[in-house]
Amino acid sequence: MPDQDDALRQLDSLVQLALRVATSAPSGRIALAKLATSIDPSWMPPPWDKTIWPQLVAAREAAVADQLSFKTVEGVLQSAWGAKWTEELDSLESSPVAVTASSQVHRGALDGKPVAVKVLKPGLMSSVRQDLTLLDTLVGPLRSAFPAIDPAALVREARERVMDELDLEQEASVTRQFDRALRGSDWLVVPTPVGRLCHQDVIVTAWLDGKPLSAGVADPDAVAAALVRFVLGGLRVGLVHADLDLDDVLVMPDGRVGVLDFGCVAPVVTGRVDHALAVVDAFAAGDASGLGRALQALGLLDAERGALALSVATAALGPLGKEAPALLDVRAVVDVMKRVESVGRDAVTLLVSGGLEPADLWPGRAIGHLFSVIARVGATASWPELVREALELGWSER
Repeated sequence: MPDQDDALRQLDSLVQLALRVATSAPSGRIALAKLATSIDPSWMPPPWDKTIWPQLVAAREAAVADQLSFKTVEGVLQSAWGAKWTEELDSLESSPVAVTASSQVHRGALDGKPVAVKVLKPGLMSSVRQDLTLLDTLVGPLRSAFPAIDPAALVREARERVMDELDLEQEASVTRQFDRALRGSDWLVVPTPVGRLCHQDVIVTAWLDGKPLSAGVADPDAVAAALVRFVLGGLRVGLVHADLDLDDVLVMPDGRVGVLDFGCVAPVVTGRVDHALAVVDAFAAGDASGLGRALQALGLLDAERGALALSVATAALGPLGKEAPALLDVRAVVDVMKRVESVGRDAVTLLVSGGLEPADLWPGRAIGHLFSVIARVGATASWPELVREALELGWSER
């Protein structure tokens, strides 16, 4: 087992290598741009705040600047539909309403109703498919830093999920699954896809007219509760949305929460949710043995690490891990990071001895994005209770 300093040096080397790989490939630059939009700069510890954060910001700015001309958008639509867009849509605005590293969205109208038309940037799928082989360079360093994981299996899972993200026909299919499962819900809205106009490079959905979280929200606690229910409850249903974003979560005029962009979705093994629920229950009860058994069932840690895991998690989460309501905001995350640093040796021991099943890669990403969004909005809740309820009940009505 490496000591704390060795483990941290290995982790820093791994991060630096991943950054070099990311900046050299289109798929990596997409990941960097997404990361820049999903975290607060105060969460970057030194020296990464001076070395890595500027590169994340540069990737995000480059993505926004890389805007397709309307002529190019028209070409993508004609190629996908075999006809000019004027033959399919009533209207289409020439200026995009959103631009990301991989796509852009335009507002249009179909049969007198507003729609969102999302197009993939031309050539992106083929270039990303080629450069995903660069992920193999991370296998050796990952194995050295985390001996208990299977890095080759994790890389294979990442490749598959990334390619799904760039297939807008796949996105239309999973959006339809969410729409059907949540249709008629009194707490969440999903935009309905227009099936005949969806293609590998194009997805058309109903337009959701709400206020994005990035513009502020009157009742952040209610929104946070809905998002926890949506993401963690989806694990019980067998689907997980792994890429929540402040601009893609809307507060609708009727108070419901709307969610856009279902490109980053993965199927999950619902049976594993019971083990996750057991982790939450054991933590809440202070049951080190039960926590160890539940973590081992998930393939995260050996059962004998239960007491150490309970000690570190209790210290790190502080008030966020208690049943009493606690504020989760940007500052609270900084405080968690400081508390982790105070139990650094034990935290590193758990980190380097822990495993990660490939099936948990996207659920783990989903949890990270979920609580990042909530923290940047700022919300108060009894977080263990909220998480437990979502894992137990899924999307069923209370």
